[in-house]
Amino acid sequence: MRLRSQPDLGDFAMRCLFLCAIIAISTMPTFGTAQCRIAVAGTNCVAVPQSLTPTPGPVAIGDVLERGKYSMIMNARYYGLPVVSDGWVYFRIEDEIYRVDWRSHKVLQRVTHQASRNW
Repeated sequence: MRLRSQPDLGDFAMRCLFLCAIIAISTMPTFGTAQCRIAVAGTNCVAVPQSLTPTPGPVAIGDVLERGKYSMIMNARYYGLPVVSDGWVYFRIEDEIYRVDWRSHKVLQRVTHQASRNW
């Protein structure tokens, strides 16, 4: 009587692994759809081009601010900004943050990019 040989479990495992890899690759999104935050069937993502030149702010560096017109930021650490020192403070002008000399109210620097995400 001749016995049937048992199938090799290593061969079976390799076939299962290969099959799983093919299924995983075939269901992966393409690069274009991977860039979309919400991919819904029948829709396309639109890429909005970003300008490489920074947009001009509401005030220019070197301008002198009118006293009492803009809000001073009192809790700079909450927004992830460096601690105020050396006679300058932070002012909110529209949706931007500026470092301003306290005595002269002269705009020293635009620092919105230094703020944390909760700005």
